[in-house]
Amino acid sequence: MSIYPYSSVAFRYNTIFFLIGKMVSALLTFVTLLWVVRLLTAKEYGVYVVFVAGMEITLAMTALGLPWVSARYLPEFRLYANGKMLMHFVWQITAWISLFLIVGALLLWTAVPWLLSSELAQYTDVTELCLLLLLIEGLGRYIRDSILGPLMQQRWAQISQVLRNLTFLLLISIIVSQGAVHLYHVVFAELIASALGTILALYGLIQYLQMYRDLQGKDDWQPPKWSEMWHIARHMYLGSLITQSYSPQVFVFLIQRYLGLEVAALFGFLRSLYVQATNYLPAALLSNLIRPMLVASFVGEGGMTELTRNANLVGKLSMFMLMPILIFVWLAGSELTNLLSGGKFSVANYYLAGLLLALIPLSQRQLLEIVAVTSEKSYLCSWGAILGALVLPMAYLLLESNQGLWSVIISIVMSQILFSGTLITALTLTTAYHFDFIGFFKLSVVSVIVFIFAQQLAFSIQGWLDLIFVAFFSCSLFLLISYFIKPFHRDERGRLNRLFNRKIFVW
Repeated sequence: MSIYPYSSVAFRYNTIFFLIGKMVSALLTFVTLLWVVRLLTAKEYGVYVVFVAGMEITLAMTALGLPWVSARYLPEFRLYANGKMLMHFVWQITAWISLFLIVGALLLWTAVPWLLSSELAQYTDVTELCLLLLLIEGLGRYIRDSILGPLMQQRWAQISQVLRNLTFLLLISIIVSQGAVHLYHVVFAELIASALGTILALYGLIQYLQMYRDLQGKDDWQPPKWSEMWHIARHMYLGSLITQSYSPQVFVFLIQRYLGLEVAALFGFLRSLYVQATNYLPAALLSNLIRPMLVASFVGEGGMTELTRNANLVGKLSMFMLMPILIFVWLAGSELTNLLSGGKFSVANYYLAGLLLALIPLSQRQLLEIVAVTSEKSYLCSWGAILGALVLPMAYLLLESNQGLWSVIISIVMSQILFSGTLITALTLTTAYHFDFIGFFKLSVVSVIVFIFAQQLAFSIQGWLDLIFVAFFSCSLFLLISYFIKPFHRDERGRLNRLFNRKIFVW
């Protein structure tokens, strides 16, 4: 119990569980995604996309900034509070989250007759299941990401997530063996899977709190007041609400309104691939590990200097992982979409490649938000969200001028650029934070060189073997060019080698 909970040893231990759990979850989620898109008709999959987008929006609206409160203050409570204070704070957060979820679900239930369009009115029974799923999945997600994550309990968080995804896949398999699969069956299977995952996450949290019920805190430490915590929550919630107004989830409804359910199904499938890529970038993949470590280093002795070093390192690592994916998708995106969807979406043009461009600023945005909240500049996120909302008139004009899906894709990319650009500028002016422009410029140069060279080869892609070859070629060439341009500083390469206890970066 005396071991420092955010030490490098604890970080490495949690990272092992985190990466194993995420890899298994990614495989299960990906297989389920490809299976569901093949099992449902284009119309039913479009409805599924709309309902999932609605749940995501509701979860964001009912959060009221509490995930950021737990991300900022749970590490501090774990370091300085005694066991009773820690337990009391955890259950307070859980109670608030549960209350807001219940209120949000009840409000939606009363508004269902007015919210469902004529196309969706026949799916009222599915809507009711989705409301129950909203409650159970929302609670499980918050416990895993916003409580177990900051407490460095990735063992329980990842076991819960893997069990949820595995159960969902098994239930779909059972349903398929019984006959035709419809949207109701898919949502019901997801509901059962989410319930099991949430129960296990809650059990893990209870076990953790019981283990540390006799934890000795620092006598001279005073817990922060809820007025301080609500101050951060208010700014982050305001930014989240504004961001939701031009999020991919909201654009799903616009596409359904302007372009129809079939196009909404295509965008929903592309968005699922986009989310998969987003979730497994280092900045997002390790966010549940990085956030508590960054907070712990900042409230300890590291201050803004250490915070800046870590944020830039993880930001460049995210870009380093992202750029080969972007190059590959620009070279073979249409063929990839066609094969993954089983031929259902055969005319995807460069939609996926264009959408993935938004990951460049998004991969930095997630880190910039952590820096802003940790350094008590959360109000900057509100300003970034407000400026990002400038894309809404542009999206409307593009849709009215019949630009199709490119209207939404261009708007999503521009919104992320505006948000991240605002935070970089504001943090540089108001704090000691300095964005590593040189390192990111080098990564961009490497990517452009690789893409131009690979494009000249004019690959002929006929199947999976050709796709694998193009992916391998893109990654290998990217690593080769990076070896000569060296986007990572010498000390950064050394820190990464020490972290993974392997000489990964020999250059």
